[in-house]
Amino acid sequence: MDNPSMMRMSERVLKALVVLFFIWGVVATSLYANEVMRGQEGEIRVNIGIRYDNRTEWHNSTVLRKGATLLEATKSVASVNYTEYPGMGCFVNSINGVRNEGSKYWIWWYWDRSMGWVLGPVAADKYLLSDGETLLWFYEDTSSYPPPKP
Repeated sequence: MDNPSMMRMSERVLKALVVLFFIWGVVATSLYANEVMRGQEGEIRVNIGIRYDNRTEWHNSTVLRKGATLLEATKSVASVNYTEYPGMGCFVNSINGVRNEGSKYWIWWYWDRSMGWVLGPVAADKYLLSDGETLLWFYEDTSSYPPPKP
């Protein structure tokens, strides 16, 4: 490459390639960061069942924000009346007009692939949902504890 015009052209091509690779790196990094943020602030889908005395109503693939609680999810598919007890959580009094009465209360369960139905360990407003989870509100007789599995 003794030709000066060829050397200038090679330098220009090299500079253009460097600029293109720099732009590509900035764009790729930005796209990756957006995907990560969307994953953190994204949506989840859960399956919520409401089991009354004689029927079960399912709300499958209910879309919620990531970080939503079971209480929020339930309120998104049903009319919920509850009492908040500071420091302990919310106690559900009724779902869709069916009130706790006598020894019958609304109890919630989650599905575990290895153990089957598992009694909810905390108040519904304290339980953070995970994508793909299946939960069931069961209006059941609680005169014996723990109540029988659904």
